Amino acid sequence: IPSDPAGIIDMETFSQIREMDEVEDDDDESAEGGAHAFSKGIVWGYFEQAENTFKQMEDAIAEADLPKLSSLGHFLKGSSAALGIVKVQASCEKMQHYGNCRDEEAGETLSEEEALRRIKGLLADCMTDYEVAKGWMKRLYEEE
Repeated sequence: IPSDPAGIIDMETFSQIREMDEVEDDDDESAEGGAHAFSKGIVWGYFEQAENTFKQMEDAIAEADLPKLSSLGHFLKGSSAALGIVKVQASCEKMQHYGNCRDEEAGETLSEEEALRRIKGLLADCMTDYEVAKGWMKRLYEEE
């Protein structure tokens, strides 16, 4: 197993998903995907969901639709948290607040223009962190 990718993935959370594989019958070893078919299905489903959500976020930025960006941030935050993809989760939480014109860390209200500006930069960073996590997870499953 490759080492933890620089704090992008919380291994304790991700290991809990992988432990679900071990609950399946021993006879499933020959099934397509091998011993980790269950968790691999969850991870690959997340990839598809995240990429669709990023596209919707880009569309919402183009439309300056802050409430939609808040909602999409909240949505992807939850599925990222479930897999332990903590950097994407943190970015999505910020996006959720920025979409409501709030900077919760500073405790201040943002103008719509400032919120949108921050979300644009945040989305770029979030997508980079996602690609690192995706690359690491794909390598992990290919090695097994």
